[in-house]
Amino acid sequence: MSYSDFLRSREERMTASPIGKIVRVAGGVSAMAIAGQLTLVATIPILARLYSPAEFGVFTIYLSTVNILGAVAALRFEPSLYGVKEIEQTYVTVKLIVLAILTTGVLALAVGQVLLSFAPAQLRNLFWLVPIGMSGAALVETMNCLALRAGLLRDFALGRLILPATMALLQLVFGLAHLGGEAMVHAHVLSQFIFLAFLGFRILSWEDVRGIYRSSWRSAFDKAAREYKFPLFDIPATLGSYAINNLPAIIVGSLFGAAFAGYLGVATRLVTGPIVLIATPLSNVFVAEANKDSSGGRMFCIARGLLLLAAGLTALPILALGLAAPYLVVPLLGEAWIPTAQIMTALAFMGAVQALSTPLSEVPTLLRRQEVRLVVDAARMVLVFGPLLAGAEAGWEPIDVIYLMAAGGTVGFAIKTAASLYLLKRDTEPAPATLSSPYPIARKNYDEAPVD
Repeated sequence: MSYSDFLRSREERMTASPIGKIVRVAGGVSAMAIAGQLTLVATIPILARLYSPAEFGVFTIYLSTVNILGAVAALRFEPSLYGVKEIEQTYVTVKLIVLAILTTGVLALAVGQVLLSFAPAQLRNLFWLVPIGMSGAALVETMNCLALRAGLLRDFALGRLILPATMALLQLVFGLAHLGGEAMVHAHVLSQFIFLAFLGFRILSWEDVRGIYRSSWRSAFDKAAREYKFPLFDIPATLGSYAINNLPAIIVGSLFGAAFAGYLGVATRLVTGPIVLIATPLSNVFVAEANKDSSGGRMFCIARGLLLLAAGLTALPILALGLAAPYLVVPLLGEAWIPTAQIMTALAFMGAVQALSTPLSEVPTLLRRQEVRLVVDAARMVLVFGPLLAGAEAGWEPIDVIYLMAAGGTVGFAIKTAASLYLLKRDTEPAPATLSSPYPIARKNYDEAPVD
């Protein structure tokens, strides 16, 4: 069977899956993610001795910038692949995504050159890598969406192993070779190329490449016009979501120095480890199951089961990790990283609630309710950055500012979870019945209009 089958519908081979099967599938995805993330986490004690907190801080600032820009580099057309059924339309969508990535990459390069003189000295040599990193991140997300759309969870899972593991191992090798702090960024870029080469070889054929190339530009622009909700609503919402997760490190680094950005980056990586290991694969499985059968009742039942799994397997371990952090960080990382333990404790409650929201994070996209996501993420931005900036303006200590920010983030993730459950619950409710008219002229109620 050709690997190009990823572009074709597999509905004839898919049947409704009970929660037990979902657990098994999620376990398979998680196994690969766990291996990759364990490699990433296992190298942290060694990397903490090969690179200084300031060098970690520079890498954290770079990675946060790439994560934010890369999330919107394709103008958020990647999730639109989930609703595509015909192979020709899939080719058109991919061509549209590639065009968007090339355009935003060139734009980022031009803007970066303009802002180069305002950047800190230790970041100037990395400015040309930001457009490459953001474009790579967008292509990685596109490949993931293609794999999930076709239900190729095995290939998707292998990718989740390769991306973090290669970055961690390359950073380790470069550190042992004493190539300097910039080598951490070079390792990140190289790991993206390795991931794209691997997954592209696994799921793409030359027939697919030719189909994407031959797709007309007119069809791509028509597709962009039809899917206007993704850039219109998803870009602001995604920027808000990724800013909440990545911008604090940039702000903390600018306010309190690159070393504190490094402390926060390592603490975040450790606290969110269980989310990446378990909660994110649960979200991937939810997307794959929704593409098989998007009936509201079934999706709501699956969501309840995934919430219970996320609570037991992710939220509780994060809370335990936060409480144990003061006793673990010094033996693992050394005394130079003591602030990391305090930050881990501060982030634990926010991480636990984030773990609950993660499995349902794509609900607004699946239900084409991007406007709800926009409103929720706007509220979350206020709850995170309001306390962060207020605490810094008041002259509080960095740790106290991070505690205040984490409290706001906890409330924000709780709102996000409630909104996703509300949308699913509303989708399961039947439309209100209307009385038949005795007159020959049919009446159409406004509540009968389809919802995009």
